[in-house]
Amino acid sequence: MILFQPFFHKEANEANTYIVGCERTGEAILVDAGSDSPQYDAFLQQKNARLTGIFLTHHHWDHDGALASIFQRHDVPVYSFTGSTPKGKAVQEGAKIPIGRLNARVLQTTGHTPNSISLVVENVLVFVGDALFAGSIGGTSNEAAKREEIENIRTKIFILPDETLLCPGHGPLTTVGIEKNANPFFG
Repeated sequence: MILFQPFFHKEANEANTYIVGCERTGEAILVDAGSDSPQYDAFLQQKNARLTGIFLTHHHWDHDGALASIFQRHDVPVYSFTGSTPKGKAVQEGAKIPIGRLNARVLQTTGHTPNSISLVVENVLVFVGDALFAGSIGGTSNEAAKREEIENIRTKIFILPDETLLCPGHGPLTTVGIEKNANPFFG
């Protein structure tokens, strides 16, 4: 069974942070750390879970700005494309992220940034960062990056089951089916 909780942070550019974990082992990771909150530890305590890692979808302040604060309470590795943070571990396409007994793997979803990655958990949840939003895609620096982002989404995200829940870095949750069929960038 999967533990899952979204958190919304108005003060961090209205960014989302998520906790996802394995109910059987109690191991959990934090996805994107743009802000710190006592709600993280309260959720972990309520679910009898412990934080064993942090996954960053990309390196923008609203996704990694609270690492130092979180490190004051949790000495855990940080998984990112570059591994360029304290306690950083670089991960690439196909890498497995340890979350108890859950199958969690990395997809390279570059375009918004050259270091954007997504995390697929059990083909049930995908943490897409700023690559994909409900009804939109993440901003890019040029037309080539936009094409790269769209191609990554089409070939890596949209091949997942339609009911797969997409967890973006900003805005509401959505599904693969909704975005594949209604997102104007893929018409």
